[in-house]
Amino acid sequence: MKLATRGARGIIGLGRNFRIMDDNRSGSLDKYEFSKAMNDFAVSFTTSEIEALFIFMDVNNDGVILYDEFLRSVRGPMNKNREVLVLKAFDILDKDGNGVLELSDLKGVYSATKHPLVISGEKTEKQVLLEFLETFEIHHNTMHGT
Repeated sequence: MKLATRGARGIIGLGRNFRIMDDNRSGSLDKYEFSKAMNDFAVSFTTSEIEALFIFMDVNNDGVILYDEFLRSVRGPMNKNREVLVLKAFDILDKDGNGVLELSDLKGVYSATKHPLVISGEKTEKQVLLEFLETFEIHHNTMHGT
């Protein structure tokens, strides 16, 4: 899948598209916004296919698609190995153990020295770190409508 090959940048682009689709800036997509977006992005689905896709993405059945629902629907579930790895990474990053990652938790913990793009010379450590932090910022902004 093309999204998977783009890594964090693919998720950032997905978040940007979600905000574009969210006409009323509610932080979610209602049926009208979702249907309009499918037409705007020239997705060739029938009305019933769009309805079925909306129902599939509206995991909690509240009549709107939240960004997390949208992201999980498009990205798919993590496999068990990746989930274990993510939880381990979270525990390492969450220095104060409060269950929330804050910038103070990340300072001095995240290192991009072994990132493939740093090793290949395509990006600097600082660029990779900023992209990493930008992912959190975009997610936060999407979730809070800012």
